[in-house]
Amino acid sequence: MRELLPLPGGRVLLDTSGPRGVRLHDTGEGLDHTFAEITEPAGDCRFTDCAHTSEPGCAVLSAVADGHLTQRRPDSQDRLRRETAYAASRTDARLRAELVRPLKEISRQVRAHKQSPRFKA
Repeated sequence: MRELLPLPGGRVLLDTSGPRGVRLHDTGEGLDHTFAEITEPAGDCRFTDCAHTSEPGCAVLSAVADGHLTQRRPDSQDRLRRETAYAASRTDARLRAELVRPLKEISRQVRAHKQSPRFKA
């Protein structure tokens, strides 16, 4: 049995029996609202493009070290951002090319290394 449930903000939820999985679609600002406890200190990071992994002056890492935030929350946010990027890349060729570019560069480097005279199999 299927049921369409209206949600606040003009959104709807389709309830179906036995779904096997859920995919993210166009999360937009939803991640920032969901992870507000990360978004607030992130504004105090030294670098505007801080990934909150190992950068010096990262306010999020400082909040984790101080115990104001558990490491699980930034990890979850990062995982959802990657999943959202992957979902977007499935329909956007430019995004897909950006995700594949680092892998292609690694392959080029491995081939160049194997073709060098110093390489021994």
